[in-house]
Amino acid sequence: MMKMTRPQLAILLFTAFYTLAYAAFYIRALNTEFIGYVGVIVIIFGLLYGTLDKTRMPTYILAGLSLWGLMHMMGGSVQTEDGVLYAWRIYPFYDGGGEFYILKFDQFVHGYLYAIVAMLFLHLLRHYFCNHHSQILVAFIALCAAMGVSALNELIEFIAVLTVPDNGVGGYFNLALDMVFNFAGALLGVIAYYLYHCCWSPGIEH
Repeated sequence: MMKMTRPQLAILLFTAFYTLAYAAFYIRALNTEFIGYVGVIVIIFGLLYGTLDKTRMPTYILAGLSLWGLMHMMGGSVQTEDGVLYAWRIYPFYDGGGEFYILKFDQFVHGYLYAIVAMLFLHLLRHYFCNHHSQILVAFIALCAAMGVSALNELIEFIAVLTVPDNGVGGYFNLALDMVFNFAGALLGVIAYYLYHCCWSPGIEH
């Protein structure tokens, strides 16, 4: 493993701290759904930090994923007037009744996460291909890869529906809106990545 920079080490320690704290909280509450999500966060950061010497993952992507992990852990525990934080209705841009409501905290987190995931794939693809291939094609592959992770996430949530009583996954409209926000977030992430690297920081990270 390559030597970590101080910001990367700080991000790892911060992530480990809140992950352990929420693991204790969810184990005590016997919340098997979020105990499983704690395991997912451990696996994600284990892979990221275990391959830093090869991927040279930018610090801002590590920080972005750490922030997502914290929001995800808070989403199932912090109470609001609408229930847990994930159910919080931030603003009524559209209210179609029941689950068909925009904008909820859950949808914001989905969009945010897949913006970061798309940036992660863009970094990996550009690190591998450099500028030897069409950047439109690279961006499209990164977008599709992010949506592939999105589909895998929804499969995991479906398993939670089948195996965890009283889960908070939601129904059809929740699933469809999750996919919409996942795609919108990934698309914005791709656009933001290229704007940043073309306008403020040209070149490829090495």
